[in-house]
Order: sequence, then C-alpha cells, then structure tokens
Amino acid sequence: MLRRVVVVSLCMVIAASAFQTITALAPAGTDISPPAAAASNNSHATLSQAGLVANLRPVRLVIPSIQLDATIESRGLDASRNLDTAQDFEHAAWYDRGPAPGQPGNALINGHVNWWTGDAVFMRLKQVRTGDRVEVVRADGISVFFVVNGRRTVAATARLASLFAPSGSALLTLITCTGVWDPLTMSDTQRLLVSASLA
Repeated sequence: MLRRVVVVSLCMVIAASAFQTITALAPAGTDISPPAAAASNNSHATLSQAGLVANLRPVRLVIPSIQLDATIESRGLDASRNLDTAQDFEHAAWYDRGPAPGQPGNALINGHVNWWTGDAVFMRLKQVRTGDRVEVVRADGISVFFVVNGRRTVAATARLASLFAPSGSALLTLITCTGVWDPLTMSDTQRLLVSASLA
C-alpha cells in the first residue's frame, strides 16, 4: 500500500478476517497536522489551544432521517498512515488531525457499513438525502448542525484532494463503503461520500 494519507472505512468481509480496509487516497504532501500543533510556539498558548480543541471534539452523531444516533470515536492515523477507524463497529470515527465539525475546513467522519454480525453504524447512510439535518454533539455539550447538500459515489482508489483542502467554511463529509464486493481486491469497489454544510 502506498505510504500516503488515506480516507478509510470498513466493511464486512466474509472471510478469515472480520473486516477489510477501504481507501480513497489524498495526494502526497497533504497537510494533516492537528490544529493545535500549529497554533503557537508558546507552550501556554499551545496548551490553551489543545484545551479548546478537546472541547470541540465530536462525541455523538445524530441523523434523524435515518434514525442514527451514534458515538463518535476520535481516531488519528494507523501505522500505515491510514485514517484510523472506530474500534466499535456501531461507532463512527472522526479524523482528529483535521478540523473538528463546525471549524473552518472539512471534518471527516467515517464508519462501517456492515459487520460480520450484521448492520453497522452507516448501514443506512445511503438513504440520506439533500436537505437532511445532521447534528454533531461536541465534548462541551454544544450541538453543531449541518444540512446535507450532496452525495457522490467514487471509485475505491479515487484520489480526493478536495477532502483535505483548506476552506473558510465549515464542512462535513461522512464516508462509508458501497458498490460491489470484489473478491480479487478483497474490497468493495466504491465509496459513498455524503457532504454537508453548516446550517
């Protein structure tokens, strides 16, 4: 696998392993530094910024239109520099080296579509439609609301620089796997991306 930052979600594999990594690659050189890391060289300011980021950390995802109410885990990169995924298949995973939901930029949340035991957190994500509301509850108890403004399906190997591009607007992208299971690559052939903007 290429040593690049990748967007990862998981889907069920009816095989020896319980899951399969799914990727959509970002170009090499993408800035993936946590906001707190670049905030200041002053230690006091950095600690203050780290506390602020901790308060902004998303802890719950609610999408009423598909009866989704799920815990969000904060995940970084794994040893292969893949975006890490939730340890619990009923949880979603926020990429905590990118912006938090509600901050300028594109916050990324991925989730399993299914598991060897059955449905997983994003099993019904494909039913989300434009105009649906998405609520993200932060660690400080404040909710941030988004409105779905698009959805697209891309190839499993699509390189999506736009997911990591800076933006002055607060955006949210929800990611899961879709398409057809390919036994040759041991992966689904496509990824579903649901985009939303701050309400």
